[in-house]
Amino acid sequence: GDKTITLSYDYKAIRWIQENIQGTPVIMEAHDTEYRWGNRISIYTGLPSVVGWNWHQRQQRAINPWEGVFERIDDVNEFYSTDDLITVKTILSKYGVDYIIVGELERALYPDIGLNKFAEYAGKLWQSVYRDGTTIIYKVII
Repeated sequence: GDKTITLSYDYKAIRWIQENIQGTPVIMEAHDTEYRWGNRISIYTGLPSVVGWNWHQRQQRAINPWEGVFERIDDVNEFYSTDDLITVKTILSKYGVDYIIVGELERALYPDIGLNKFAEYAGKLWQSVYRDGTTIIYKVII
């Protein structure tokens, strides 16, 4: 079902990224269907994410519009949903992920079993560089 999220936390996280992150590191953030709040961090910071806006990506890759985009969507969903560390490390490495967003959208879309790994492996696989309420940005350290 639909859950209500507080957009102010994303706004503050976006402002923090704009003011504190240099270059174009790859971010991992929730994927959602078109015309919803998915890709909000990459849209408002200009940073590359593992998968962009689904339909736009398919339009820009007209020769083979489905396979690569859907593989990325599946990988993002698996990354946030799984507690299997081999899968997590493989996905981080595959896309060269530098920062992971865990905000209200991720908490609304993905199960606790996958989300619990972020606190559990903080300091081992990633470290918290920003926190406001339940919105956390992790920097990948592996």
